[in-house]
Amino acid sequence: MGLQAELTELQPVVMNLFLKSIRENRLSHGYLLEGARGTGKKRLALFLAQTLFCLEKKEQDVACGHCVNCVRIANDNHPDVHWLEPDGASIKIDQVRELKADLSKRGMESDRKVLIINEAEKMTAQAASSLLKFIEEPDSELLLLFITASSGRILPTIQSRLQTVSFKALSFKHLVKAFQEAGISEQKARIYASLTNNVKQGMLFEDDENFSEARKVVLKLYESLTRGEFSPLILIQDSWVPLFKEKAFCALGLELFLLLYRDRLYLTLFEEYQPVCSGQKDLLKQDALQISLAETTREIELILAAKSKLDSNMNMQLLMEQLILKMQRR
Repeated sequence: MGLQAELTELQPVVMNLFLKSIRENRLSHGYLLEGARGTGKKRLALFLAQTLFCLEKKEQDVACGHCVNCVRIANDNHPDVHWLEPDGASIKIDQVRELKADLSKRGMESDRKVLIINEAEKMTAQAASSLLKFIEEPDSELLLLFITASSGRILPTIQSRLQTVSFKALSFKHLVKAFQEAGISEQKARIYASLTNNVKQGMLFEDDENFSEARKVVLKLYESLTRGEFSPLILIQDSWVPLFKEKAFCALGLELFLLLYRDRLYLTLFEEYQPVCSGQKDLLKQDALQISLAETTREIELILAAKSKLDSNMNMQLLMEQLILKMQRR
């Protein structure tokens, strides 16, 4: 599948907007591409650059993806396509000065130039102010593409001079497919896709031994509550607390815990539902038949309430022990 087709499937509304503008020769001088990580913003920026320099474009395929220029742009090797990215934690004014010097020169191979600023929210105030001239007095042959996952951190003076295009979060189906294409099993892909819309983050889960251990502990906690074969309070003390020391990781543990109860809820409501935790499908289907909808809903509310308390300074062991005691009061 070519990049144009891939992006059309991934972000149909965004692509319809840009394809119409390209075919009618009405591209704006600058865009703010905003949306969650992993939603295709960088690939869209690359695609737009390719449409300007493609040597074999057609009415339907506005960037072929395989000509010399398309390949060079894909490999970050075209002299008239400039990328600006954070150097460490931020995009600094020295980077902007160097870039402005390059942009002030004639294009190496044509009069067209493209500037793509990735993670634009990380520009220092000085760097952002220094770029304003290019936005206020745009060169007619310069296309500006600002990419951000946090549009609220972009200076209003910059936002007001760009056309904002919002990218929708990826669907569960698209995320599962993306994880599988990255070599993840479907069973794991469904879990990762329920926790993050960022494929790179999911790959971190895959490589993290603590994440694998977290899934085991969470499942054991669920079984201790539903089967009563061992004490959930002892499990919290012996397994949960040593593993989930950090607040963020504890939040992830509660999210994994919540997935089991959500699956049970949907299995209660919909007979044909395919659970996210597919490895526990038989266990959850059995519980869905035996535990009332009201009880499942109550337990979900308790887990959500515990997650909200993580932002306070409450002791995490105490928080989990209170959660378990409340869940045991049927």
